Amino acid sequence: MALRSIKKTFVRNRMAHDPSVPNKNTSAIIENIETVAADAIRITFSNRVMTAKLPGYKAGADGEQAVTSMERVSYTVIEFTFAGDVAGTDLHVLEGDLGIRTTSGGFVPAGVYAIPTFP
Repeated sequence: MALRSIKKTFVRNRMAHDPSVPNKNTSAIIENIETVAADAIRITFSNRVMTAKLPGYKAGADGEQAVTSMERVSYTVIEFTFAGDVAGTDLHVLEGDLGIRTTSGGFVPAGVYAIPTFP
């Protein structure tokens, strides 16, 4: 009676991360900021974005006004409402904020953006 050799087989996981392939995370660049009301702004992004929670964006001269609510207008446009008047001030975006990401996992670039005055 012949013995059959048992050999190990290699199973490849197709979903495994391959470190030799670079990440293609495109960032969501803020293309336009328009003032909807004295305490609300509408931001247009360059790519489609996903919302997970309220972002930690701050507005005002010293960044004292926080986001209280947000509403998706389209895949690239989101309207934010702040705790106080923010028209004519600055929007402070933090590095790596998880509230708004692109569909590929990119972040909104950190920086200070000007909010136009409300007519």
